Amino acid sequence: MIATPVTNSLMSPLVPEVLFERPYLRLSYDAANGWLHAAWQGNLVLEQVREGSEMVLALIRARRYTKLLNDNSRVTALLLTEEEQAGYQIMELLFEAGLHCLAWVYAPVAQGRSYAEMSVAATNWPLVLTFEEVEPARDWLRQMP
Repeated sequence: MIATPVTNSLMSPLVPEVLFERPYLRLSYDAANGWLHAAWQGNLVLEQVREGSEMVLALIRARRYTKLLNDNSRVTALLLTEEEQAGYQIMELLFEAGLHCLAWVYAPVAQGRSYAEMSVAATNWPLVLTFEEVEPARDWLRQMP
């Protein structure tokens, strides 16, 4: 089920359209740059990661987004066990749904970095890069077709 946009659809294309919002995740479409922006924050548990990731997948399927900025720069803790991390991988489904390019910004916590590396390693898709900061991720994503 796709969420109804939170913002007015008549807003300027320079203002990202908010598509889904929870205390731990904000999903918005950045029309100026042509990507879905997933801005994660706070202490994340498996249920939140699952709900948010499945919403990302649903939006990519429904709206045919090909670029994703997966921004974890405001994550303060990733409270998943190693088994939960290994058991919940959605990357292949994202690419099967039509995603072409993914810029993954690391969380500033070790467990978030570990989850990112495990997720990226689990995919065979070549256009996934990880970044320490948001701006280089944006720059790379802007260059992608």
